[in-house]
Amino acid sequence: MTNPRRYVIIYIQLGGNMKKIVLFDMDGTLTPARQPITWDMIRKLIDLQKSGFEIGIVTGSDLEYIRQQCESFFSHIALDKTTIHLMPCNGTKYYRIHNGEFSKVYEKNMREELGESNWRRMIRIITNLQLSLINGNRHIPITGHFINYRGSTLNWCPIGRQASSSDRESWVLWDKHGWIRHKWLKTIREEFDNSGLKNVVIKMGGDTSFDIYPEGWDKTYAFKIFDKYDKIYFVGDRCGPNGNDREAYQLAGDLGFATKCPKQTIDIIDKIITEDK
Repeated sequence: MTNPRRYVIIYIQLGGNMKKIVLFDMDGTLTPARQPITWDMIRKLIDLQKSGFEIGIVTGSDLEYIRQQCESFFSHIALDKTTIHLMPCNGTKYYRIHNGEFSKVYEKNMREELGESNWRRMIRIITNLQLSLINGNRHIPITGHFINYRGSTLNWCPIGRQASSSDRESWVLWDKHGWIRHKWLKTIREEFDNSGLKNVVIKMGGDTSFDIYPEGWDKTYAFKIFDKYDKIYFVGDRCGPNGNDREAYQLAGDLGFATKCPKQTIDIIDKIITEDK
């Protein structure tokens, strides 16, 4: 007669070897927009690691911003850095941490992907729209450069990349009142389509800007790295239509979570840990 206890042991061993990862957006999900990660979030992420999960940060921002906002997380003594995956620019760049250094695994190139003529056409459209916004909207503060090319994605911030916190807050209130970015999104989409740039995607990123990249280079690109994993969770705050987390949220299916703020993300992590037991 077969010993049933043997099957119980085999099941536990297989379950313990499951590869699981939670992919997080950064701004508005792990951290307040452009602000450092909190100690409460750090403690919760370490709890997640101790529960057998690897952690990935998938953001439209470049590595520089991940390092700035999550520095205290990366330096925490209890963190297992071997299970941390950093995926700036929607996962079209990929870094691991080795001996305290950020080591690049790969990087895509948007300019090469589009070709020089399409690239210049795109920049010209964005620049002309920016000039029309400056001339026609006195509510828009302009601080610093408005285009940030990140190698594999491009970020357009009409109010300027160096806008102060108060300018950002004022802009967010004005935008919510008039749905300004939604209107601009429609305008630039039409401009792109009429100029042979239908394969260029534009999404609202964060509270003040737009993320622009070739078709297929959204945050689902990061999922390709983990196609051998048993479970891939995703948590993001921009999961609605035109949000830059939407495709990843949809691809994750039942393992996708929409959050409104880092505080809610902590509750979601608790839910993931509890339901996985």
